[in-house]
Amino acid sequence: LHVEKTEYASSVHGEIGCTSCHQALADKKHPSREPINSRREHSLALNQSCRGCHAENFEQYEHSIHASLVADGHQSAPVCTDCHSAHAVESMAVYQPVTGLPCKNCHENVFDAYAQSVHGGARAKGNVIRDSDIQAPVCADCHQAHGINAVAAGDHLQTTCLDCHEGARMAHKDWLPNTGLHLDVVSCAVCHTPSAERRVDLELYDNLTQLPAGRDKSDTEYETQLRAIEDAGDALELVALRKLLAANDVTLRGRMEVSNSPEAHRLSVKASALRNCDDCHKKGSDAVEKVTVSVSRPDGRKMRFEADKEILSSMVSVDSVGELYIFGGTRINVLDALLILSLIGGLAIPAGHIALGKVLGKRTEEGDQ
Repeated sequence: LHVEKTEYASSVHGEIGCTSCHQALADKKHPSREPINSRREHSLALNQSCRGCHAENFEQYEHSIHASLVADGHQSAPVCTDCHSAHAVESMAVYQPVTGLPCKNCHENVFDAYAQSVHGGARAKGNVIRDSDIQAPVCADCHQAHGINAVAAGDHLQTTCLDCHEGARMAHKDWLPNTGLHLDVVSCAVCHTPSAERRVDLELYDNLTQLPAGRDKSDTEYETQLRAIEDAGDALELVALRKLLAANDVTLRGRMEVSNSPEAHRLSVKASALRNCDDCHKKGSDAVEKVTVSVSRPDGRKMRFEADKEILSSMVSVDSVGELYIFGGTRINVLDALLILSLIGGLAIPAGHIALGKVLGKRTEEGDQ
């Protein structure tokens, strides 16, 4: 119960007094001694007091993944005092993001990976990006400070990358075929963390809202079908799922991503990024060894279900992996054969027309003679 007086007095709350937060003490006497079951319970009860002065930040927090985890009963999910301290709240002026705190308290393995990345290395040296006014990003720059979203929600992170790397799309066009498609279906970290394990995720996607399909907690239709895919692992279960999705105007969107969260933060220097098509498209590539099918929770977190990698090479999967298809690259052999036949057929028509024209022309000349 002890609060260090000097620590509190030097904090940003030092001038406002105890009763600003502990309003139950405002009548100058302690309330009845009701038992406090745990420090966590007491922190949750007092968390609302922050709203009085920090309404905007608190509202952002309420829509964050952290608040969602608190609501789900996760005991380690942070409330305001977990990040800012209860009584030794520091000013933003003395905040040192290079230390990784407070994020590092819960995400140490992620921060350690970030510290070894091109971003972390530049920030540690106090560098800015390309001698501009833009500093190398820290946690809050990509994930926000209070309104922290689930990293898998929509295309938030890709947009964040391009916000700083404005010329990236144009630079990729100089060497990468189908640049726009690659940037849409391959996450930036796939190529910029070359040693990381990758996966192909088939995500339920709402055609109407153009966002990942949400799932009401009371509705288990999708989850039941996704578990069937995980158990059976074959493409026939995917067909059953697609029939269910079609009724709700939902489809599957294929996307390649890094499968390990810490590794996704270990971004390397540009010179070591993957630039070889074979890394993903050659037969037997490690990039397509792991396949998941996923649906978003209401708070943006994903529920992932493992699927057999052969799901990508089945004809019944064509509609689902069409964006990822490249001739000879996704091992859908029947589709490759059909493409070859269509090319041959397309060339045969004009070739036959020209040949027929020559034959008829020769006969006409012979008749005239």
